[in-house]
Amino acid sequence: MKKMTIFLTIAFACIVVVPTAFAQNWQPAGDQWIEKWWALDLVMNTGGFGPSAERDYLADGTNGDITNVNASTRYGAGQTGRRAVHLPPENGGVLAWGVVSIDIESQNNMSTSRGINDLNNITWHGIILVLSPDDRTTTMYPAHDDHAEIWLNGEKVYNNPDWTGGAQVASQPTEIELIKGENFLHFKCGEGGGGDYVNLRFDESDDDLKIAPTLDGQFLDVLTPVEPRGKVTTTWADLKRK
Repeated sequence: MKKMTIFLTIAFACIVVVPTAFAQNWQPAGDQWIEKWWALDLVMNTGGFGPSAERDYLADGTNGDITNVNASTRYGAGQTGRRAVHLPPENGGVLAWGVVSIDIESQNNMSTSRGINDLNNITWHGIILVLSPDDRTTTMYPAHDDHAEIWLNGEKVYNNPDWTGGAQVASQPTEIELIKGENFLHFKCGEGGGGDYVNLRFDESDDDLKIAPTLDGQFLDVLTPVEPRGKVTTTWADLKRK
């Protein structure tokens, strides 16, 4: 009986220490369009997709702590939970990050994700975590109106100034490299007039990928633990709360 008690105690301990990142209700991947994003409030009055493509609003509003590039890294994604983006009032003022759901069938899902039917001269910033079971070469399918730029793991992998022709039309499927474990993707889209949409999916064969934000709206909480210098192991969500 004593041995059985010890065994059950150890077994229970093994269960409770499993990282929360591996017990989540992940978004489906494969050929499923991604509906939930860790997104910034819309940047307003940008002057159109041409001028907005030349600006790094994240760097401008955080003194360079968050940038277009490092928002697609573990460090930058974590920083979004600690810092707002401070822009001039005409661009929206103080912009914050949060989980946003988009209507994947809407031609105006950037603006409708914020409760408005149609907006002009705006810029979208959205981040997802892609958890891969292995290193792989695959294809992503971006749809957007207008100019889209995408960074993956600190590298720009997509730059297309033209709208793609429909909310679920990808005019330039793009080959990308995923690493085993966490991959961070930052999707920036600048819109000038007319439709305003963003969408992204992966190959049908990628149905084993796990996407966050999760279906129940978790993002920072599913990032793996970090070890700040001189501090005990913590999580990005802990850093946000501090």
